Amino acid sequence: MLLNMNKIVFFLYIISGILFASCSNKKPEQSAPTFISETRLVDSTYPPIDESALAIMDKLQICTLSDTVLSLPPCSAEFFRVFQYKTGKTWKDGFIVEMIPGLYGSPVHQVVIIENYFGKYRIVNQYLGALLELRSNENGIDDLLIGYHDPDIGVVAIRHEWKENKYDVVDVEEINNHYVKPELKDSINNLFLPAFAAGH
Repeated sequence: MLLNMNKIVFFLYIISGILFASCSNKKPEQSAPTFISETRLVDSTYPPIDESALAIMDKLQICTLSDTVLSLPPCSAEFFRVFQYKTGKTWKDGFIVEMIPGLYGSPVHQVVIIENYFGKYRIVNQYLGALLELRSNENGIDDLLIGYHDPDIGVVAIRHEWKENKYDVVDVEEINNHYVKPELKDSINNLFLPAFAAGH
């Protein structure tokens, strides 16, 4: 009986050693890399505009490159600034134009999103607000944080995400430079987002 018990213990010892060895030889499972979003803050500068973007803006009659056209503002960094919003793409693939207040009768900044749609350029979004931030996204198209002036409240910063073929409002993040508390998110979003009227 004692001999049998020793054999069982020895057998279990061998089995546990084999199991330990097989487990220790396994490569650790690699988890998918976590995407880390990068934020680009929009400052107050108006840098020179890329020639490709200028030509597209002129074609869409956002502004003019001609000295003889007086009905449109000149395509100048004095009035406009442009931003790329697609990772790894060029100006010819589409871009954002922000206009200074006063153009086209608007008392506030305007933001328009230009898309190259099968070789033809078109404006897919237009907002009456100021661009505050661009945030990289896994889909390769930046999220936008745009500030809107509410006469009763102040500046409301709303995040926009690319959905299908244009941007849509998704979240009120800040009010007058103060983050919206998580416990107030639903009520604030339900108040502002369904009644959003500062663009499309």
